Amino acid sequence: MFSTFVISAVTIVAAALVKSASAADPTYSLVFNPQGANFFNNWNFYTGIDTNNTGNVFYVTQQDAENQGLISLNSAGNTIIKVDNTTSGVGNMTFGRNSVYMFSDYQIQSGNLLLFDAVHLPFGCSVWPAFWSQGPVWPDDGEIDIIEGVNMATNNNFSLHTLDGCTHPAAGSSIETGNLLSTDCFNQTAHNMGCVVEAPTPASYGAGFAAGGGGVFAVLWNDTGISMWFFDRSSIPQDLPTDSPDPAGWPNPTAFFPSSSCNLEQFFKPQTLVLDITICGNFGLAVFSQTCPGNCTDLVQTPSNYDNAFFEISYIKVFEETNGSSPSVTPEGTALPTGTQPGSSGSTPSGGSGSSTGAGFPTLSVPTIVSLLSLAIAFFILKV
Repeated sequence: MFSTFVISAVTIVAAALVKSASAADPTYSLVFNPQGANFFNNWNFYTGIDTNNTGNVFYVTQQDAENQGLISLNSAGNTIIKVDNTTSGVGNMTFGRNSVYMFSDYQIQSGNLLLFDAVHLPFGCSVWPAFWSQGPVWPDDGEIDIIEGVNMATNNNFSLHTLDGCTHPAAGSSIETGNLLSTDCFNQTAHNMGCVVEAPTPASYGAGFAAGGGGVFAVLWNDTGISMWFFDRSSIPQDLPTDSPDPAGWPNPTAFFPSSSCNLEQFFKPQTLVLDITICGNFGLAVFSQTCPGNCTDLVQTPSNYDNAFFEISYIKVFEETNGSSPSVTPEGTALPTGTQPGSSGSTPSGGSGSSTGAGFPTLSVPTIVSLLSLAIAFFILKV
């Protein structure tokens, strides 16, 4: 009788501990947070023509961008990044409008949660902005497109670009709410279309995004895959803007790229964040007639065509999954050498995923708990 009681009691305790351990949600610590007057301290600027996308722009230095008003802080404390909309290029058929291409001194990887809150995204005929990431070598180390639209599109596209072998499930993910547009992430399929999921709301890009007061884009990268959300201003989860976000309580992601169909460890290395705005270029020219009349390059010479070609960013935050331990880097990040070119990460910043050892008792995994309790049960049986 006593042994039965002990076994039952221990079994109940074991079940409770296993349930508690398995149900615990990850916790996140802030590790990268460019904002306010210090926003541009955490970025490097590429200078030169748009060699990647053959756009009709010239990317300027940080100093020139400041002097020309292409980067600034507005009265609301938000960061502005824009295309030149004051210089006339009329009569110059080779005119390239000044713009900005900047990449972060912090790299995201598995274990990171990224939040991007914007009030306005660049849009307009010929305008092609993006907020994205790439590994040290493109396309070998992958690309994640978080915000991408072109011309007068109304819906944001989430996408991955990789070497051959990474796909999105053909039937779509049962937990994503977006519209699956393509499944093959291989950069040589369909002119590097990538595997694409479109946000279903027309307020996720363009004029509708601005009219609705903007919103938040979120990316969670972990062992299960890469989840991406878009929340318009009225649907942002209450915990999201805090320093303790909990994606486990959010609605299903807009896009979900599961690791079951794309080996993330194989196809993705730590990713440098990129913010840029180009004009026309490969993508813009290819789909120009879908939303805009005339010829794309005819627009470049007239500055007023770019009055809406600007980002207004409230904040960018990157969190690291820590489960209560200290993060591996401070929120300030670590700077790369100035002048590092896009497509090359330069010296790798300290940080990334993985937990640090914290003070106090060690955290036991579920299998360890079960093993210890099994030994305890056997011990009581032998003693009784």
